[in-house]
Amino acid sequence: MTTAIRSIKITPTDTITTLNLDERNIGTDICAAIGCRMFDVVGLVDSIDLFVDDEGLINGSTLNLPATVLAHRLGSPTVIFGTAIAVSVTPDGETVGLTDSQLTTIQKAFAQKPDAGTVDALVESLSPFPTVVGMLRNI
Repeated sequence: MTTAIRSIKITPTDTITTLNLDERNIGTDICAAIGCRMFDVVGLVDSIDLFVDDEGLINGSTLNLPATVLAHRLGSPTVIFGTAIAVSVTPDGETVGLTDSQLTTIQKAFAQKPDAGTVDALVESLSPFPTVVGMLRNI
């Protein structure tokens, strides 16, 4: 029996949708959903992982501001390019579906305006990308 892994797909254009990944083909499904050859994992609070394009910065992928803000709000000040997939992870490192609580954590992070500390961290992280910094100062 196949288990679907409940996840959230976050695109650079602010499109945030739920997605069910096939646990038997998790790597292939993630690469297809992100549109990448190789992915990396960004660990967030509450055992949430973001799968991201490992080559996003160098292959011309668009800055993913929603995923970048989410990462900053949930404990990982990193800049993300291209589509991201949010999933859950067990203490053993196994990828599993997001719980209701984790979905709520992600939804709250997207629903709230970033606080001053988060905006400052974003500006610092994005300083190599000056056009984005200007956009953030207007938040």
